[in-house]
Amino acid sequence: MNLAPILTARSESPLGVGDWQVDARANEIWRGAERVRLEPKVMQVLCFLAQRPGTVVSREELEAIAWPRMVVTSDAVTGTIIKLRKALGDEARHPRYIETVSKSGYRLIAEVRREPPPRSAPRAPSPRRPRILVPALLALALVAAGGLWLILGDGERPPSGSIASAIPLDQKPGIAVLPFENLGPTPEQDYFADGITEDLTTDLSKLSGLRVLARDSALAYKDSREDARHIAEQLGVDFLLKGSVQRFAGRVRINTRLIDGRHGGNLWAERYDRQIEDIFAIQDEIAGRIVAALAVEIAPADRSRLTHQPQASVHAYDAFLRGLDFQGRRSRDDVRQAIEHYQKAIALDPGFARAYAGLAMVYMRDLVDGWDLAQGDALEQAAALTETAKRLDPSVHQIYFVDGFIELFQRDYEAAIRNAEHAIAINPNYADGYALLAWTLHFAGRPSEGLASMERAVRLNPRVPAIYRLVRGALYYSMAELDRALADFERAAEMSPSFQLVRTWLAAAYAGVGRLAEAHWEAQEILALDPSFSVARVEQALPIWNPEYRERLVNDLRLAGLPD
Repeated sequence: MNLAPILTARSESPLGVGDWQVDARANEIWRGAERVRLEPKVMQVLCFLAQRPGTVVSREELEAIAWPRMVVTSDAVTGTIIKLRKALGDEARHPRYIETVSKSGYRLIAEVRREPPPRSAPRAPSPRRPRILVPALLALALVAAGGLWLILGDGERPPSGSIASAIPLDQKPGIAVLPFENLGPTPEQDYFADGITEDLTTDLSKLSGLRVLARDSALAYKDSREDARHIAEQLGVDFLLKGSVQRFAGRVRINTRLIDGRHGGNLWAERYDRQIEDIFAIQDEIAGRIVAALAVEIAPADRSRLTHQPQASVHAYDAFLRGLDFQGRRSRDDVRQAIEHYQKAIALDPGFARAYAGLAMVYMRDLVDGWDLAQGDALEQAAALTETAKRLDPSVHQIYFVDGFIELFQRDYEAAIRNAEHAIAINPNYADGYALLAWTLHFAGRPSEGLASMERAVRLNPRVPAIYRLVRGALYYSMAELDRALADFERAAEMSPSFQLVRTWLAAAYAGVGRLAEAHWEAQEILALDPSFSVARVEQALPIWNPEYRERLVNDLRLAGLPD
């Protein structure tokens, strides 16, 4: 999409939208004596919609204009539309300005006028900023427990000179598995290509001699036609694995190539055309050929990790991949679909450990979002599922992530740390495992160790999702390095506007540095997200071991204006 005309129109063409006049340069709208200040991204979305009145604009288009070269969660767009509707005095159920078109996007239905710039605009005594008005996300205790990277995969493509490139490189060769292209007859087969990408990333991640980037970071380059050397430089890796998948009539065709990221040439390429039942053997061969091409020294403990144990029937594996796909989409209906597909995979193959672990991860997501799709105690069901998965195959690293989450929720810090470390021992490139370890160390009162673990997580996932910024910001906050904490909290809030826990720490950090006007505004945003929010609930819910740290956070929240 060419954004230049849109950005030009935003800065130079005065607009009238319905009853409102729009001052895009000042990020303000007004009618009569009423004036409302908009956040820059909210103004960008308004101007973009105004360029196409009466036309349905997709979420993807809005993401491209407001979050260029970033991958964000759907709540970033939703939160921005909520803010815009609030500012305009609009209602989703009876819209006069912005209409939601189911499964398609949004449409500006108000009249749009090109207006000459006013000689002067009336100002209200104190401009107000619109609040985010959404239902309460969930009890803060559940959010704070630490499993948020299950639900917040939003992040950014790392620019040159980002925090990822500032961390010294180790001596391991770095590789990123870029999303495999689906060459099948229908887009509905994307889940299968994505599943192959996920599995190859996981297989290589278990080798201690490689530095393998998290799939989330590589996902930013899905369908990218950028030069391989440029992608490798942006991701900070030496090699790229690219490929395509075609599934048809009981067969699978996979093309792969290993690319030297420094020079752009192929180090190895292969084409596999076999029965679908051979899918696990193909993955084993690809991983083995990559290791051979890179001349990676394999530790004895890693050798068995290169070979898939008999793990599932093809039909169970297909159901598992569909569950994985729905799990990544993050809406309530999608999570319900993920549960159904994981349960189907278990029914087809009761010995499929990964399906149990996947279902446990989804129940943790259900717990965090408060949807009650588990139809019972999600925490208890997740724990039972991980126990079953451990009996079937104790080498599935997600098992120990879920157990670590549960133990942190129960304030058993040492057990939570052991499980996070166990997950990392199984998968030395498990970025989310390092992030969970950092989050647990933060609550356990060991922030310097937590920062070291967080740096490792960012090295492996340089897209830096909002949850990572929350964890790192909280670590800085706990160490009273408030300027660094604010840099992460502000970026996380921009990436995920409805992320309540980010705004909680952001309000505290603003109060801590004496920026009370901003702290008070964040407090208003928090209460808009959750009118029942209280400082007492934070004090009770957050599993902070150090009483002095807990007291400082609570006092800063009170100073920000949040109710007891």
